[in-house]
Amino acid sequence: MISPEGVALPPAASESFQYPDIPIPEPGEVVTIGAGIGWLRMPLPISLDHINLWLLEDAGGQTLVDTGMATAPARALWEQLSGSVLRGRPLTRILLTHLHPDHSGLVAWLQQRFDVPVWTSQATLDQLRVLLADTPAEALAQRLAFFARHGVEPLPEMAASLGSKGYQDSVSGVPEAQHLLSDEERMQIGAREWRGLLTGGHAHGHLCLHSAEPDSVLIAGDQVLPTISPNVSLTPLTPDPNPLLTYLESLERLAQLDNTTLVLPSHGRPFVGLAARAQELRQHHERHLAKLVAACRTPLTAFECLPFLYRRPQRGFNLFLAMGEALAHLEYLACSGRFARHSEGAVTRYRCLE
Repeated sequence: MISPEGVALPPAASESFQYPDIPIPEPGEVVTIGAGIGWLRMPLPISLDHINLWLLEDAGGQTLVDTGMATAPARALWEQLSGSVLRGRPLTRILLTHLHPDHSGLVAWLQQRFDVPVWTSQATLDQLRVLLADTPAEALAQRLAFFARHGVEPLPEMAASLGSKGYQDSVSGVPEAQHLLSDEERMQIGAREWRGLLTGGHAHGHLCLHSAEPDSVLIAGDQVLPTISPNVSLTPLTPDPNPLLTYLESLERLAQLDNTTLVLPSHGRPFVGLAARAQELRQHHERHLAKLVAACRTPLTAFECLPFLYRRPQRGFNLFLAMGEALAHLEYLACSGRFARHSEGAVTRYRCLE
């Protein structure tokens, strides 16, 4: 099973990887984590049934990190929170880590509901505008042609994943962004100073937030998750031509943070052991790369590579995600000079040169 966040992967088998004894919040409840940080959860109508959101103590109220998906249950929970947790401590701003609907789905609705500014990256804002616009027939045809070039045979199954309707159904609109965060930008939120870290690969323009004092805390978004390997895809909607390289470089960067860092992921439980988890995620991708090296002694299309990477045939949106992940790995190998691309008519195949 593939989700937008990725595939299930057990947590690092290392003594340095630990789950602190922090209770998981019930819907509508906020659990305090460290100085000035609150943890709340919103339900999701998908197999990954929750997203973690973070409330940061701020001057005059609270900054919210991510929003939840645009669903009726999530809106109802925000109305409930407005009369409890937010009473006397209102939202002062919203920070978006990235564009995926579970993170950005309610940003426009919350901005209008609570009249608050939105901060995010330029890349996230740009992609929100593209994905919330109607998809012209010509653009849809070009996206289908991209997957046809890489050997997809049940091509009509891809069409529903390449238009804008599904995204429009899950995201309340494009917010008015008052500030666009850049890499390494520092911001004061209450008593803590936070540093924005642009960490792409899973999503172009993805932001993590790091606070070093009074203790080291990383709001990791989807970049590092405790039990899931985040999906890293190359599709016609991906601005980055080598997203796997970008993702692996981001893991190296994050792994340099203090080994006592408390990681606050968007899915799963907070954990300590960032370097150990980053190493496990790198090894997961190395295993994928090794499978492709073994498979592509004979030139193969990305679609022909799927049985070597996944145990079961992929259909519908899972096929879109699987193709994106296969292409991210194949292009990583091609860009490094280990693979060659061969065009045979209208089809591209990849061959191992080692």
